[in-house]
Amino acid sequence: MASTGRISGLLLPLFSLRSKTDFGIGDFGGLDGLFHWMEAARQRLLMLLPLLPTAPGDPSPYSTRSAFGLNALFINLEMLPEFHATGGEAALSDEEKRMLAEARAAPRIRYDLVFRLKGAAFRRSFEHFERNEWPNGPRAREFSDWRQQQGEWLESYALYTAISQERNQTPWWEWPEPLRDRHAAALKAEAERLEREVRYHAWLQWVAEVQWNAVRGLAKARGVLLCGDEPFIIGQDSSDVWAHRDVLRRDARLGVPPDAFSATGQDWGLPYFDFAQMEKDGYRWLKSRAVKAASYYDLRRVDHAVGYFRQWIRDEQTPTGRFVPDNEEAWRRYGELHFRLLSKDAGIVAEDLGVIPPFVRTILKDLGLPGYRVLRWERDDNVYRNPHDFPAVSLVTTGTHDTEPAAEWWEAASEDERQAIARVYPEFQSITATREFTPAVHRATLAAALNAGSDLCVLPWQDVLGTRDRINLPGSMSDANWSYRISQNVEDLLTLEETRTAAERLGLLTASARR
Repeated sequence: MASTGRISGLLLPLFSLRSKTDFGIGDFGGLDGLFHWMEAARQRLLMLLPLLPTAPGDPSPYSTRSAFGLNALFINLEMLPEFHATGGEAALSDEEKRMLAEARAAPRIRYDLVFRLKGAAFRRSFEHFERNEWPNGPRAREFSDWRQQQGEWLESYALYTAISQERNQTPWWEWPEPLRDRHAAALKAEAERLEREVRYHAWLQWVAEVQWNAVRGLAKARGVLLCGDEPFIIGQDSSDVWAHRDVLRRDARLGVPPDAFSATGQDWGLPYFDFAQMEKDGYRWLKSRAVKAASYYDLRRVDHAVGYFRQWIRDEQTPTGRFVPDNEEAWRRYGELHFRLLSKDAGIVAEDLGVIPPFVRTILKDLGLPGYRVLRWERDDNVYRNPHDFPAVSLVTTGTHDTEPAAEWWEAASEDERQAIARVYPEFQSITATREFTPAVHRATLAAALNAGSDLCVLPWQDVLGTRDRINLPGSMSDANWSYRISQNVEDLLTLEETRTAAERLGLLTASARR
């Protein structure tokens, strides 16, 4: 991976943005306002959560229905010509206007309203496209050319989505056998019968990618690198598992083994990779996914890095689980092979958190690939490690999308933990480490991360502001998960006192850290 030099940036999900033109969820149109704030705060990297298509009604960015493409919910309607041509917001019904006002004012994402509002707006926009552009208008020709360039992933995804929608989201393994098992004649007949619906889902992908490419241009102009998040695996009910069940297997369930936190481990109920089969066809599917993702981002966070070394699966023969492959020699070989493949001509960050064999970090280091250093977890027994000693080829952070914000963690920590940090972190030497997350403690925490030896530093938005909002609480089912929205409109970030002073503070700390 080519060196980025010492840079820092933010972790903030796209869905969490708030702007004056959104429909109750962050979208591509909100990013330019954030880039302005980042420029003022000297931040040069934005890490997002996955932008992949998700299951209908499921807000989790990790419940993906495709390993390719973008989530249509992130399309900004103000940037869509067909939406304006149909009258834009002014053409919404009174009920839709009421719902939109409620969605925009809500402190968290109201997915029940967002799905209805954006779904209806997309349909009206597509109908206008069909009436006025298809098949020979300039935008129709541009769409057709793009669609032809995408190849297999798009046609498979669009057909899968059209069939699934017509069948009320019945999972593909419950479809009639000819469709379930992808008989060529059945697929051709279904594609012809559902031609318009297939075109609609392909059109949404085109619109999303056009807008995302515009965002990438804005980011480049502001000197911001975009870091995507690549889930290790995708959902069972997805276009990729339907189309590639030879390498994405459903005869066992992926999870993690028992550890100090769970005596039984975790059963994620997800498919697993058949890496031996992948190897036989030269990793065609995995390479295609990597190439597509690399076209979207400057850097990619590769989730569950240890999974590319070994996978923990459960099936009827081994209900408590087993590793595949089953020996360390194979783990090492696969890990090095896979990460060489994933990082070819691309920048990646390996999410190497959790219980992992020591050789994982060694191999990643030898390949020049940064792993994670989460401040609160970097310690030997009760002795914290000095962040200044972290390796340059690493990413330091105060937390992840699954952890509680730094302010909440600090105040819930034991007195011994707080004092252990204060003894080791140079930034705490001149302050009193009280139980309260005071402005001085807050500043020292940010400075400790920014001054770390790691070339990459990523700070969650909540930790930059010192707030206590969570993005996700693992192991829980709640409408609070994946629904966090920032309090301010992105257009106002440099005029409101809280966020303006946060930019000034962060900018000074970043300059002092020589990032």
